[in-house]
Amino acid sequence: MKRFDEIDEHNYSSDLIDEMFKLITPEAQAKTHYRMGLAAKIDDALKAKGWKNQDLAKALNIKSSSLVSKWLSGTHNFTVDTLVLIQMALGIQLLDVGEEDKPNATSPDNGNTPNAPVELAKNIDAIKQSLTSVANSNQKSFATINYK
Repeated sequence: MKRFDEIDEHNYSSDLIDEMFKLITPEAQAKTHYRMGLAAKIDDALKAKGWKNQDLAKALNIKSSSLVSKWLSGTHNFTVDTLVLIQMALGIQLLDVGEEDKPNATSPDNGNTPNAPVELAKNIDAIKQSLTSVANSNQKSFATINYK
């Protein structure tokens, strides 16, 4: 077995890790994507204002900055109320309600393709239904052809 410092990180593969990644659902991937995106936007805004975690905690009347640290971990399940308060304190936009036509800043491709695996799954289901419908209608058409 190679030592950790001998592993080429660009060519490393592990069957165990590959199997573990296969267990992650599209929904879990989407949730993680957006949670990490929110944390990154909050962190960027803190840096832009020259604030530390304690400064945001103080602006939001939170006794301990450990909650802000939890937010920045990218694993916190925010409430809409909390996101609104953070937006107001930092002067940033975290929620884009009613602006579906604009590209989503947290989407990795800026909105050129479906921005969440759940959306992609819905599109795939719609395509499957369309193909099934076409296949069924073609079977009926073939049944009416007279062979001589």
